[in-house]
Amino acid sequence: MTPPRIRTRRLLPSPRTPDDTPPTPEPASPDPAAGPPAPPYRRRVRMLVDVVDQQDEVAYVTALFEERGWTVRPAEAAEAAPAVAHRTSLIVEVRLHGARLGALRTATVEMERLVKQAELGAWVRDAALVEYRRPPRTTYYVHRARPTLGRWWIRLGAADEQRAVTVPAGPDSRRTAEAELTARDLGGRAYDPAEHALRVPSHSDADPPRDETPHERRTRWMWLAAGAVGLINALVCGMCVVWAEGAWKLLPALLSPAGALPLSRTAKETRDRSTAVQWAVGVLGTTALAALGAMAGRRYEALPLLAATALAALGLFIGAGVSLALRRTFFTRHAAWLVPLSVPVLWSVVGWLGGQMHAAYLDRFDIRADAVPTSTLGRYSAAAQPMGVALISALFFVAVIGWLRHFHLGRDRGNRLLAVLAATLLSVAYALTAIGLGTKDAGGAAGRAAENAARQGTRPPDYYGVYAHFVCVRPVDPAQPLAVDNGPAPTDHPVLSFGTSGDWVWLWDPRRNGGPVQESFAVRREDVQLLPAKDPKNRRC
Repeated sequence: MTPPRIRTRRLLPSPRTPDDTPPTPEPASPDPAAGPPAPPYRRRVRMLVDVVDQQDEVAYVTALFEERGWTVRPAEAAEAAPAVAHRTSLIVEVRLHGARLGALRTATVEMERLVKQAELGAWVRDAALVEYRRPPRTTYYVHRARPTLGRWWIRLGAADEQRAVTVPAGPDSRRTAEAELTARDLGGRAYDPAEHALRVPSHSDADPPRDETPHERRTRWMWLAAGAVGLINALVCGMCVVWAEGAWKLLPALLSPAGALPLSRTAKETRDRSTAVQWAVGVLGTTALAALGAMAGRRYEALPLLAATALAALGLFIGAGVSLALRRTFFTRHAAWLVPLSVPVLWSVVGWLGGQMHAAYLDRFDIRADAVPTSTLGRYSAAAQPMGVALISALFFVAVIGWLRHFHLGRDRGNRLLAVLAATLLSVAYALTAIGLGTKDAGGAAGRAAENAARQGTRPPDYYGVYAHFVCVRPVDPAQPLAVDNGPAPTDHPVLSFGTSGDWVWLWDPRRNGGPVQESFAVRREDVQLLPAKDPKNRRC
């Protein structure tokens, strides 16, 4: 039984050259000042794998591993384990996407599963998580020098930028950038220090911390986390100052500058300054944030703000989780034809659900949906809310799967049937949830409208293109008997009309509400006059 094949990136062949073409010179060695090339954003687990010392088995194992996108090479003397008879050692590098946590365990399990599935004569001897540190870089933008009044305009990024150079970050990064700009005339844009100036964007750091020990790195991340908590604390304290009463206002006012020092310790402009300067700048920043929170607290109540914050956090969780769940999957690879194909299907489903909601609403009044005129836009508007709620529920489930996948708690390969089954079940659950919510909403709105109309004579509110009005029935010829379906037709009190799309007008009698007989009746349009009721609340025509 062979393992499932995966799609690998196809390499294009090199262009053919005539025999008399001189060989292409080898590329020059990169500039040492540029630093080492940055590795890709993926987790790498390097494994020492023992394989049965047979040429065919080693070739089969190598081909199988390389088909999965893993790099394979013979182990060097410094990497190989103590010699074992009839075995040879290979170095296999398994590449994973996702978090660092659990990457080593997942790669080992994936390797052992593949070995067992393909019945290979191979064993994992040793495994280690390989981490590459990306060298910090910064980009300098070249623009024309302006007088002092134009500096704020330049800081906003609105200057006439002509060149951009990326160099390793550090205290000498500006001199390195100027040397590179002066050394070459790229695109006819010569750099002249007298006419040009360099700018670093506010989001970039020209001199970030370097050569940190693991303890220093953890300390810096703790300060960064404390600064983020300080931002939220200042905003919340500003709101609490407004919401609190009496002497309790003093407590949030004193707690608002609690994140002043962490904010200054992490900001690139003040992290190298003295503690006094950091405190002063941090207090000013937290005070400004607290004032912003106080302004928000005066305008909004506590409950709506907390609900908006919770919804924003939920939106971030769902958005990031869905992105983690769908990337590098069948859906993203084939989105070019899946999206255009799904649009007409979803469009028809939305219209059908809106029609069912209109039918459920009118069914409460014992009136068929095809007897009442409804707008197309109203059908789509009616289905938008239940389908939106059902979509959020489905996306939350997908987001949970995405986060589990990010932390390597779910395998990406070998579960195609399970993935198809899960996608099918999720689609069915989404459709059933939308239908259930839509019909329930329509039935509840119709029940409330019927009760208010029967008890108080109140005109029902418009329901997504379904409009109701109280009318009085007047026969055109009182001497002739009136043709009526489910009569008699009341003429002494107002009845409810939803309009008509045919020759018969269906009307709802409030006095029949909850009775043993059908609550609606129908009359022919040419036999009656429907006059607007002047005062429906007195229940008289």
